Amino acid sequence: APRWVRLVRSGNTISAAVSSNGSTWITVGSASVSLPSSALVGLAVTSHTTSSLATGVFDNVAVGGG
Repeated sequence: APRWVRLVRSGNTISAAVSSNGSTWITVGSASVSLPSSALVGLAVTSHTTSSLATGVFDNVAVGGG
C-alpha cells in the first residue's frame, strides 16, 4: 500500500490499470461491457475481512465525459 486503481471506459470497453506511485500505470485487464450512454460512478474501500472496518482516502479523483 498505497495502490492506485484506474478504470477507463472507451465505448463498450472498460480497461483496468494499477499503479504503486500514481503515475506509472500497468494495464491488468479489459472487458467488453454493454452499458448505457450515461453510467453512474462510485468509489469503494475494503478491509478484506468482515471483522474489521476500513478507512480510505481518495485524492486526485477525476470523472470525464466524452
